[in-house]
Amino acid sequence: MKKVLSILFIAVILSALIITPVSAENELIIDNANILSSSEIQDLSDKLEALGDKYDMDFVILTIRTLAGKQDYEYADDYYDDNGYADDGSLLLVSVDDRRGYISTKGYGITAFTDYGIGYISSEIKGEIKNGNYYKAFDKYISLCDEFVSEAKNGKAYDTNHEKKGFTDILFGVGVSLFIGLIVAILAALGVKKKYKPVMLKAEANDYLVNNSLVVKNAYDNFLYTHVTRVRRKDDSNSGGSSTHTSSSGSTHGGGGFSW
Repeated sequence: MKKVLSILFIAVILSALIITPVSAENELIIDNANILSSSEIQDLSDKLEALGDKYDMDFVILTIRTLAGKQDYEYADDYYDDNGYADDGSLLLVSVDDRRGYISTKGYGITAFTDYGIGYISSEIKGEIKNGNYYKAFDKYISLCDEFVSEAKNGKAYDTNHEKKGFTDILFGVGVSLFIGLIVAILAALGVKKKYKPVMLKAEANDYLVNNSLVVKNAYDNFLYTHVTRVRRKDDSNSGGSSTHTSSSGSTHGGGGFSW
């Protein structure tokens, strides 16, 4: 009888473990503000998990209604530390009612997401958050995390001396280069044309010849134009990198906040 009871007890315990929901420490998207649908949460969670497996890091998105008097960086850092996430990773915090966001980084996340990088990512997603397009903002955030970590893994993290260029920046740069090239070509052509006067055609070669007329008094090189390559000079005081601080648990974090 005791053996049967023991088996039943073990079965009950195993059943309880099976039906017990996954703890918060294993969740990668925590929508405490209730701003996402269940399908959106599932889709974003799958993408965050795939991204984490790709780089052996944790990428977390946390939404809340209010910071309840806490600083945004304290809330983000403490949540990441207190819920058992990996030593390398990042957390995006969005406080809806406070209209505040914060990206907390840890371990290799500090290397991959410099202060410049955090500023860039924040500027790319806050417009969508402001307009209430939370899913689109978070989806873009995940894609940017992938790009930034990939670049860092290749040995060149995006920073003040290696800025990320978007499609608009590239298109603008090509347009400016083409415009400048066209202007230089036109000015050069006009300069050459101005140096020469048209003449009427003559029937015989003798009409072009004047005795003792070829006398070289001066010789010079006619320098038409030049091409100058300009490189923007970086201020040594803006050396880039990641600023860090210590969380309440004693861990080192990087990060930066934004508002909308």
